[in-house]
Amino acid sequence: MNSPLSVTDLNLLIKGKLEGDFSLRGLTVKGEISNYKVYPSGHAYFSLKDENSLLSCVMWASNRSRLLFSPQNGDEVIVKGRITVYPSRGSYQLSADGMEPFGQGMELLRLKQLKEKLAKEGLFDESRKRPLPPFPSRIGVIAGKGSAGMKDVIHNLNLRYRLATLCLFPSLVQGKQAPADLLRALALAKQSRLDVLIIARGGGASEDLGAFNDEALVRSVALFPCPVISAVGHEIDVTLIDYVADKRVSTPTAAAIAASPDQEEIQAYIDGAFASLYQSTANLLDRLEEKRKWLSERPFFRDPSSIYQRRIEDVDHLNKRIASATELRLLGLNKRLSELQSSLEAMSPRKVLKRGYSYLSDGEGRVIKSIKGIKPGQNIQATTEDGIIHSTVVRTEGKE
Repeated sequence: MNSPLSVTDLNLLIKGKLEGDFSLRGLTVKGEISNYKVYPSGHAYFSLKDENSLLSCVMWASNRSRLLFSPQNGDEVIVKGRITVYPSRGSYQLSADGMEPFGQGMELLRLKQLKEKLAKEGLFDESRKRPLPPFPSRIGVIAGKGSAGMKDVIHNLNLRYRLATLCLFPSLVQGKQAPADLLRALALAKQSRLDVLIIARGGGASEDLGAFNDEALVRSVALFPCPVISAVGHEIDVTLIDYVADKRVSTPTAAAIAASPDQEEIQAYIDGAFASLYQSTANLLDRLEEKRKWLSERPFFRDPSSIYQRRIEDVDHLNKRIASATELRLLGLNKRLSELQSSLEAMSPRKVLKRGYSYLSDGEGRVIKSIKGIKPGQNIQATTEDGIIHSTVVRTEGKE
């Protein structure tokens, strides 16, 4: 008979067998979370269950820190890990290396993360929402070709507001090709100089609205040059397009109503514009009448000659100033002329001749200032006050 094993030895033997079995490593297990609890150490202990069984699980803090979501009791998840044994209690457990939501839960997680990312960028902020134009001239509609949503928008716009031009951009609204086709329709709409754009889709299952959660489409709507109305799904269905649009409504019919004024609003606008025009015209006529009265009291309208009478007085005054200035100028010039004449007369050679002086000149009329060049026998002339004396040089004598 073999020696009996201790409880510890048996548990360690089982631990070695289970943990050494490669088929119990790299396991992927699907189940519902229950009894989920995170301890101060950061380790998480929980159970996975299905209709018939319960499996104990542990996720160490290092692995739990890498989770992209916060597990909750009742979540259906897929856990990846390996079987380990806890010898002290003789129990085995699934040591989880990773965890992710199962099926639609994973898609909801991705959607939540994208929503949080776009919200942090400010794409959902109310401050960037633009008001809808009260009387749009061009209304664009993106919806399924021939769909009830497209027909509802067209029908209600035709009933309410025939003044606008409708620009239709049919597109796929569900399926794998829908996001790319919606982007194509949005690009065409962007080139059409719209005043407002409606993106509409009728009712349907929530899982069919995935195209309207596409990140590229949401960003394109955020950058669209005119206000955008989202009418996708029903009130209980909210897509990322709804958050980024300038206005969100629950149905295509509501979108048509939001994008257009009704007949009463149009009539009220026309009445208000007419009243404003009438009042503005009356005010203008009153101002013109006041101006006419003011002008009629001015001297010109009482006596038209008054407008140039002052000019005549100014001209007369200028003429007198010119005559006075001219007279003063002439007196000054005459005085100056007299002074110059006196100066000339004082310097005139004639006055010197009157005092008994004369001057000599040679035969050619050149004044003789020196005896140099004068020779005996040369003819010279002496000019006096009353005539000329012709002489012949006998000799010359220089001053010692």
